[in-house]
Amino acid sequence: MRYILQRDRENELLELSEDIAAESNATGRVCPTQICTAKEIKIVHDAFGVGKFDGMLVYRKGKWVILCNSDNGNAPGSTRERFTISHELGHYHIPEHRRQLLAGCPSHGSFAGAFDGADSIEELEADIFAANLLMPPARFISRIRAMGQLPLQSILKLRKEFDTSLESTAIQAMRHDDRILAIAKWNSDGLEWHRIADPFFKEFRYRRFQMRDLDKLPRDSATAKALADSESQYNGTVHDTLATTSFCFDYVALGGNRDILLREQAVRNGRFGVVTIYSILNLEDIHKKTGVSR
Repeated sequence: MRYILQRDRENELLELSEDIAAESNATGRVCPTQICTAKEIKIVHDAFGVGKFDGMLVYRKGKWVILCNSDNGNAPGSTRERFTISHELGHYHIPEHRRQLLAGCPSHGSFAGAFDGADSIEELEADIFAANLLMPPARFISRIRAMGQLPLQSILKLRKEFDTSLESTAIQAMRHDDRILAIAKWNSDGLEWHRIADPFFKEFRYRRFQMRDLDKLPRDSATAKALADSESQYNGTVHDTLATTSFCFDYVALGGNRDILLREQAVRNGRFGVVTIYSILNLEDIHKKTGVSR
């Protein structure tokens, strides 16, 4: 099941996370561990088992504790740990989540960074909070506009600047780069999750992403090439090919008004799989063909 946040609710989370980031430091990289120190939230790293969870927010005897599972790669200071702690800070700062824990509801382990693959609306909300805490829009937008590069090249540079995961940086970029139509996350079993930019979903009616199985991917596509790269590659070769919206989405007629040429860019993110960015080559063409103006 895919959980979708209403626009008003997502805007609430964006405002909340940006306020917390500004409270921590007005410029530069956000440090979630410093926020924990300021809020008197203890961070505990331990081996809780591979695949068990990434993080867990616990309230015991009047104290807040964030558990970080080192078996899932949450080493102190790592990009993954930064996102995991930020995700748990989402549960701490989002009023509804915090009230549940204060009311005695049992804590549960989180798999941070699942986004559209999250197993509950609360987990999706915490992921969105975390992404915006680490990449406050006011700071992020100025940087992405200054780069003037192709979408995936910008994303790879931004993830280094903000010390964030490839997936969360891509989703944040999609909010602020009009060219990005969709993001897909792949693993060795096929499509793990995908996300379509709101304007293209709502206004241009690109809805169901039809490529889900690996055998449906053309062998010469950027995604197939990236999947063939070694799992040791992080921020490695960016594969760049063309695709069409009729090929990527259901209910788009071949050669019709909504059949638009796309740039397909993909990169291997080590053992975490492949991230693919689908972007519009010419924004003016899509407005002319569909008759939709933004």
